[in-house]
Parts: sequence; C-alpha cells; structure tokens
Amino acid sequence: MKRVFASIILGLSLGLALPVAPAAHAADGVLRLAAADRYISLDEAVAKVRRMIDGEVISAKTRYVDDRPIHYVKVYDRGRVRTFRVDAATGRIM
Repeated sequence: MKRVFASIILGLSLGLALPVAPAAHAADGVLRLAAADRYISLDEAVAKVRRMIDGEVISAKTRYVDDRPIHYVKVYDRGRVRTFRVDAATGRIM
C-alpha cells in the first residue's frame, strides 16, 4: 500500500514539477541521449537507488547541471530524508 501511494505521489510530482520551457529542454536532451543508447531513464535510476537503499521513495526528478541530465531521487530511510543524484548519461550514483 505504501509503495502504491508513493508511486501515485511520484507520478503527480513529476507531472506538476516541470514548467513548460525546461520540459522542452529536458525532452530534447533525453531524446539526444536516448538516440545515443547511453541514457538511463528516471525509472531505471529510481530502481537502482531502491536496490541500494531499503527506503521509501518520496520523489524523483531530472534536472540539468551544465547541460547534463542528472536524476535526483529523494528517499525516506530510517527516520531521515536522503537525496541521491544519478548521472543519466552513465548511470553512476554521484
């Protein structure tokens, strides 16, 4: 039940979090990386963090840092909130 609720919140936050202009920029970058077969999707990044940490995912979003897409995954774990950054181009947790 908690995972279903977390999935609903995650979906809503992803749909409402990005304004229109950055979404167009994000979509362009995602398509570029996907075409090069090097892109790690947001879902894959969340799955990777879940395998590492047995916590509850609060939110996940993609932002650009120096024109590189970085996935931010926020997890509630053992009474605290932790944020993990996953490089979308390499899949490496930063």
